[in-house]
Amino acid sequence: MNKVIIVLIALLVAPNIFFAAARNYKKEKKQIVEVKSPDKQLSATIKITKEGKLTYSVSSGKVLILNSSQLGITVDGIDLGSGATIISNPDKREINESYSIFGNHPQAHNHAFEYDIPLENGSKKYKLYVRVYNDAVAFRYSIPKGSQFFNGESTSWNLAAKPKKIAWSELSQCYEGFSHVTTPENIPLDKSIMAPVTIEMAGKFLSISEADCETFSDMALTFNGNGFKAVYPFQNEGWEIKKSIVDRSFMLDGKYLGESVTPWRTMIVANNLNELVNSDLLTNLSPAPEKGTDFSWVKPGRSLWQWWSTGAPIYEEQKNWYDAAAKLNWEYYLIDDGWRDWQKDGKDKWDLLAEVIAYGKTIGVKTNVWVDSKEMRHAKERRIYLEKIKAIGASGIKIDFIPDATSDIMQWYIGTMQDCAELKLLLNFHGSVKPTGLRRAYPNDITREAVRGNEYHMTRYNRIAPPEQDVCLPFTRPLAGATDVTPVIMDPRELNTTKFTWAHEFAQAIIYLSPITHFTDRYQYYIQSPMFDLFKEIPTTWDETKVLSCTSMGEVVAYARRKGNTWWIGAMNGAKDKEIKIPLSFLIKSATGTFIYDQFQNNCSIDRREFTVSPQETLTIKLASCGGFVARIK
Repeated sequence: MNKVIIVLIALLVAPNIFFAAARNYKKEKKQIVEVKSPDKQLSATIKITKEGKLTYSVSSGKVLILNSSQLGITVDGIDLGSGATIISNPDKREINESYSIFGNHPQAHNHAFEYDIPLENGSKKYKLYVRVYNDAVAFRYSIPKGSQFFNGESTSWNLAAKPKKIAWSELSQCYEGFSHVTTPENIPLDKSIMAPVTIEMAGKFLSISEADCETFSDMALTFNGNGFKAVYPFQNEGWEIKKSIVDRSFMLDGKYLGESVTPWRTMIVANNLNELVNSDLLTNLSPAPEKGTDFSWVKPGRSLWQWWSTGAPIYEEQKNWYDAAAKLNWEYYLIDDGWRDWQKDGKDKWDLLAEVIAYGKTIGVKTNVWVDSKEMRHAKERRIYLEKIKAIGASGIKIDFIPDATSDIMQWYIGTMQDCAELKLLLNFHGSVKPTGLRRAYPNDITREAVRGNEYHMTRYNRIAPPEQDVCLPFTRPLAGATDVTPVIMDPRELNTTKFTWAHEFAQAIIYLSPITHFTDRYQYYIQSPMFDLFKEIPTTWDETKVLSCTSMGEVVAYARRKGNTWWIGAMNGAKDKEIKIPLSFLIKSATGTFIYDQFQNNCSIDRREFTVSPQETLTIKLASCGGFVARIK
């Protein structure tokens, strides 16, 4: 009889014990989660404060990088990060893979620990996904099922120390605002600036941005004097959560592990600029291509184009441009805005376009073609247009004048990448939003503008780039991915304002990564140049990249890049004459080099030298104001 009573008591008490344990879990024991990188040096602590705020902090070793910073999204008017509760142990998994990439190196390595932290706020349940790399921390939120409207988010990055410098860009619909490197006091408070933002602080370099943005409006940042907060300048009132526009078997639809999610919010934590530039964080956080998809047809290369130097392409001049590309051994020619007006001998623009593309093929030069996005804003008309471009023999499309990066337009980008992948068309978005790593899924998205490039240094529009342009820019927009700066102005009339030197201009093609690089000037300047042999050989993707120790954000930028057995060095200077030193310890053995120095008496001339160097040597180089340096060592 006593045993029966004991069993009955146990059955009555057990549920209360279980629920008490659950309450205890939520309220006392498990409202803090610490996550660490594979090497255990970088850590993030996710915590629910006594006030019920979802927060995190980041440390590198014993150095605090971020103070307690708020997390959370607001859906249907409810701030899920305020009053949140961690409801169970997080799931943990290891990610360890490699994949091919066109970029600073040919292989990316993706090694991290990822944690799924289950949360609830009232009746809404969701997850915080946290991924920690040896050099980065990223997180994203799942969106509770049944949510109707996305109002915004509270995500912030509160810096634990005062930054020495911050590289940031002004707000621009198509990322064509100026880049700056300043102290914190010179950043406008509570006004949108564009990501990525790079911070030099406490012996580290941090870069804040986003990855895998598929169905969300583009994220920008505001600065409050102590840190940054995520904002949406193109939909600052939020947007209706709609079913993703998916009409193919493989199209990115804003889901991760079966749940609708936000993009990743990212922060690289690098010990130096070399680690920063070589980080593959954004592509690591993005999905792989559809299994079985063949992207071997995607080929990098160099390209001529006519628009910058002379205006709209003239039909009668096209063969000359193709011939020049062939003479330079360059793989592409871009037919830019203006071909829509071609008419001749009863032939319309499409007939004439097909003719010049066919001519290019006969001499081994492929063609990409410009279009205004308004001709393909809807899925059906886009597909018809792209099929027509493919049918006349073009290799790719350059799409310009794209509307604000709203949630709907971001899905348009996905559909366009998918269409072009299926049709085997290369893709170059201009007048566009920054990339967020999705070139991993779609390697045909081979470059894009979204930058204040050399179109902002041209006489016919009275545009003048400031001296600091090229020493600030590399640490803002280019950290998001390939950047179609359209480098290397050679025309002395164009370089007569801000006196960038020829060496400086050539260095742009080495420092700015663009797997298809569109050289901006008239072909005569490259063919008749004393650097003609270098132009014939310059690569656009690399086997190894080193940011040299003389580099200082906002002052001077110098990279060494290797392709095969050949090293290329490019240096760009700002407004003041400067002397830099470049140790050649990256060389394996002594080698012969071609060295291009500034000619101080004339910015449109060079001092060219040839000599042998060894790994033990250090080059001492004097750079003119707005000057540069180029070397090829093989």
